Amino acid sequence: MKLSKSSSYVLIALLRGYTTSAMIANFLQGMDIRTIQRALARLLELSLITGSGPSNDPTYAVSYPHVLALKLDEKILIDEQRPESIFNHDLVDWLASLTPADTEQYIGSHTFQATEPMSARELEHLTIELSWKSSALEGNTYSLLDTQLLLTEGIRAKNRTEFETQMILNHKNAIQFIAENRDVFSSTIAFAAVEELHKIIAHNLGIDTGVRKRIVKISASNYTPPETPHKIREAADAILRVINAQQSPFTKSLLALSLMPYLQTFEDGNKRTGRMLANAILISTVNRGFSLRTVEARDLALAYLAFYEFNSLYGLRKVLQEQLSQ
Repeated sequence: MKLSKSSSYVLIALLRGYTTSAMIANFLQGMDIRTIQRALARLLELSLITGSGPSNDPTYAVSYPHVLALKLDEKILIDEQRPESIFNHDLVDWLASLTPADTEQYIGSHTFQATEPMSARELEHLTIELSWKSSALEGNTYSLLDTQLLLTEGIRAKNRTEFETQMILNHKNAIQFIAENRDVFSSTIAFAAVEELHKIIAHNLGIDTGVRKRIVKISASNYTPPETPHKIREAADAILRVINAQQSPFTKSLLALSLMPYLQTFEDGNKRTGRMLANAILISTVNRGFSLRTVEARDLALAYLAFYEFNSLYGLRKVLQEQLSQ
């Protein structure tokens, strides 16, 4: 069964911590109580929430295993009237309470074949494709061929800006840093390592480094991440504890790909940093990486939107599983 528009609004309210119909009605002031009650009944039917307490005034809780697996219709994600969503600390706390086996069950898994360390040629191939695609996802107009010529021959593309060229080179340098420091990403990942990845990604692009000190908005989204540096850093440490507690490289990589951009730790370059961290985990543990070469920008944007606003990992998990199966 599909999620209705009203049910999607009520789900956002529940993810924000509003646990009763009265609290939800106060948040969704344009929605009448009967519509809210029908939406709650639908969410219960879909097992996305649970209810407890007296039948005339129950308290509701999000069922995160089902929410993480929720497949959302595109019309829900492009609805411009969606209520505002915020960073869900309860999701991170719930993930932190799980065993690695339970997290793998809920997040998803992938079986890796034993392989030798990446050869210089394989690493070069990944560097070219990932530098091109990750930059292209940010609006960079370098072609794959031009990226190859830049990174292997030092030939800068004509009619491309210095900004675009620098973005490509930054990706190359980030991957080189990962390859030279595998021990940094193969066990317990420190916040300093994430900061260093972002510093490399942001080099000479006019992006402030370090934990952001200003409010950011996400394009085409009604999601607002935490605002103060102290809260951001606390949440970043909590996210890294969740990532570091995992045993499965796939689970760790998917959590890095999703949770790091979700927090918006830095002023800009958060998705690029998340992609680099997810690759660093895989390169350092199973000698694999992923470039997202075959992923459509719109599909990836919708997958991130689904996670930011509804905490659904369905789209991002599908993207990563398909990339690693190629």
